[in-house]
Amino acid sequence: MTCLARSIVQLMQYGWPASFFSMYDEAWAMTQQISAIMKHTSGGNVCNMDLLAWYVDPSRGQVGFSPHRDRQPDDSPASFREDGSPMYATCWIPFTDASPDNSCLYVLPRPFDPGYYVGDDDNSEVDPLPLALDCKQAYQNIRAIPAEAGSAVMFT
Repeated sequence: MTCLARSIVQLMQYGWPASFFSMYDEAWAMTQQISAIMKHTSGGNVCNMDLLAWYVDPSRGQVGFSPHRDRQPDDSPASFREDGSPMYATCWIPFTDASPDNSCLYVLPRPFDPGYYVGDDDNSEVDPLPLALDCKQAYQNIRAIPAEAGSAVMFT
């Protein structure tokens, strides 16, 4: 993991996007290692090798992402099986330790997300976040997901 983390820093220093880390063999070895788990958790889907990386440098005022869904197809219910299990999963692997102090993931679990199954109306001007966080108490449903470098966090 340290090798990949260093490669991303070097890419950024030379002006290349962090996702270019995928040109290194180590990135594909990591993907191969996680593929069996992805297949199992997604109900048999194979890893599509969609590798992305970000380098967030707080010393330069950079921050992570605003709330969003990784899965937002035109027909959201079609991305679930008849039993309600998802056909799509994301695997996030931090290359450095991620804590609430430095940019870990925050998620809203399925039971508290009214748009999880039906999706969000992309044509609407309505922000989906207030729909899920409709009162002060609802903010307690947000979960921080701290993760050590090299660990994996899978979600749908």
